[in-house]
Amino acid sequence: MCVNKLTRESIRTVATELARRDPVLASVLDQHGPPPLWKRPATLSTLVRIILEQQVSLASAKATFDRLVVACEGEVTEGSLVNLGQSQLADLGFTRQKARYTFTLAQDVAEGRFNVSSLARKSDDQVRTEITARLGMGHWTADVFLMMALLRPDLLPTGDLALVKGLQELDETTYPTSQSLIQRAMIWRPYRSVATRMVWQSYLARRGRRLL
Repeated sequence: MCVNKLTRESIRTVATELARRDPVLASVLDQHGPPPLWKRPATLSTLVRIILEQQVSLASAKATFDRLVVACEGEVTEGSLVNLGQSQLADLGFTRQKARYTFTLAQDVAEGRFNVSSLARKSDDQVRTEITARLGMGHWTADVFLMMALLRPDLLPTGDLALVKGLQELDETTYPTSQSLIQRAMIWRPYRSVATRMVWQSYLARRGRRLL
């Protein structure tokens, strides 16, 4: 089986394969079924939303993002973001840092230093290099974009708290370093993006929540 881009159908197939390899994921699949695709558009708007989600709850980030969409009259583009400026972004609920990151990102796109639409044609490593070169955007931001917007199959966002906490709960142990998490996830390769979705699925279900 070779999967280059995730679909609902391939996620179901891969989840079954992962359950065969890993008893912990087998229990998740038995209890919850295959995970959702959790797809977002591969756009500047999605990158801005991921910036908002850095180190805050998804609900809080979504509330701020929804206000942004209204302020941009329904379409978050580099032009609308530059026109708003950092001050108005802050008025919508962006922290000072995130307002700066978002405004600088919009400028990079507007002035041709960064092309979001070109990312789909690049390798995982190339996408990660492009995104992490932007102000305030690290590996977690790149990994989430690769997973959810470009639907790449083998990402492990080691900086994601829901992944770390969710897997610790499932395994009833701790993963104190990124390397320990990477080692644990070796059995999931080359479909760590699907395994991560399964861990998220369990994490959210335990808390009576869903991914927004």
